Amino acid sequence: MVPYDTYRIYQIERAKTLAEVRRADQQAAQLASAISSLFHGLTRPVRAARRPSLAAARRQPRPA
Repeated sequence: MVPYDTYRIYQIERAKTLAEVRRADQQAAQLASAISSLFHGLTRPVRAARRPSLAAARRQPRPA
C-alpha cells in the first residue's frame, strides 16, 4: 500500500459537506457536458450524410 492511499481512503469514507457534494455534482455535470459535446461534434458529419436533405425529400413522390 502506497503511503498516500490511506489518505485517499479517508477522503472517500468521510462524510462530505453539502458544498462538497454540490461541487462534485457540478464537476460531474461539466464532464458529462464536455463528453457529450465531443460526441456530437464527432457524429455530426455522419448524421448529416445519413439524413436526406429537406429539398430532396420534397421532390420525392409520396407513396400511394
